[in-house]
Amino acid sequence: MRAIRDNAWLPTDVTEGKIISGMSAWSLAPSRTPVSGDDDMPHPVKLSPRPLATPDFLALGETPANGSLRACASLVGGQIDTSAAQTDPAIAALIKAAGLVFLFRYGVVVTVGARDDATLGLVAALRPHIADPTALNERESALIEHDPGAPDNVGAEGQIRLADLGRERLTLVAIVLARSVALARDEFLLWDAFDRIAPLVTDLQENGRARLPIRSAMQLVGNVLAARHRIIGTAQVDERPDLLWDHPALDRLYTRLEAEYELKERADVVQRKLDALGGFTEALLDIVQDKRAFRVEIAVIALIAFEVALSLLNLIAR
Repeated sequence: MRAIRDNAWLPTDVTEGKIISGMSAWSLAPSRTPVSGDDDMPHPVKLSPRPLATPDFLALGETPANGSLRACASLVGGQIDTSAAQTDPAIAALIKAAGLVFLFRYGVVVTVGARDDATLGLVAALRPHIADPTALNERESALIEHDPGAPDNVGAEGQIRLADLGRERLTLVAIVLARSVALARDEFLLWDAFDRIAPLVTDLQENGRARLPIRSAMQLVGNVLAARHRIIGTAQVDERPDLLWDHPALDRLYTRLEAEYELKERADVVQRKLDALGGFTEALLDIVQDKRAFRVEIAVIALIAFEVALSLLNLIAR
């Protein structure tokens, strides 16, 4: 049995009770087997390396039998080690009370039908597997209503109506909510990066030069690059889920959810801001190089003046 991750086939060892990795595995056993997924400036964000064959998300637990369900996506950190989480017995013990749980590698947890206390307990148990825990309280929630026989749609008040509560549909809802939360994190990182560069831009505009020390400038470059790296290498919200390849009938539902949460528009804005940050980073590096070149020129002039002074002293001594 194999599953898709990052457009590559990865062999997955599947036995009774084990978790299947990847999105396409939903089509295998939807109701029986859980599925496997300057000094005063802040330092650049450090990302932990991604383990080999880490699933992009895990789906654990069973769908609650209620007619209406509350789906909630929470940002918990920069990354979740999903491979380690799927074998953690402390997490397994909390899954039943948390309902259907999705753990996304880019640091988002989505619960369907879970109580708030159960979600808090699950996040606490996940802490050892979370890289770069965040203090951002980014959440996205939606009410899921079961409407048998009716087409999948999104209501005027944002409620999601599904023809059935099968795992494929709930997976698609979880993916959209997780991407929306990840986009909110990216939007904050970009706002923070632009906020940091604002004093330098003002200095250049008013004084025609940057008085920022080289060390501080390089720290600023590092922060900007860290923000770009995290945003580019995480959720990839502009890509359609692999789930739609196996279930093309859900394409219309995804299109409606994508429009409801404005994923494409927000992703386009993020990309334009990333491009602007890239141009600023190049300009900042040019400023740093000019500062260093100026220092080298001063050093060379000083050495020449020192050599001339020594020569004059030798002439006087004779």
